[in-house]
Amino acid sequence: MPRPRSAAEILCSVPPRDRAVLLRLGMDLDDREAAKLFIEGVRAADDAIAEQVRWEREHLG
Repeated sequence: MPRPRSAAEILCSVPPRDRAVLLRLGMDLDDREAAKLFIEGVRAADDAIAEQVRWEREHLG
């Protein structure tokens, strides 16, 4: 199982164009609280994807 990504890794992986889109939608990743919320969402998605992969390996081979 891969190690969880750090907050810095997650934030650094967001390309400038996507940051601009998020900013237009009201999520400034330079704001500590907004970044924390974004990171929590990404980690939750990472967990859900990993669980789906495990399920598919077990049930679909």
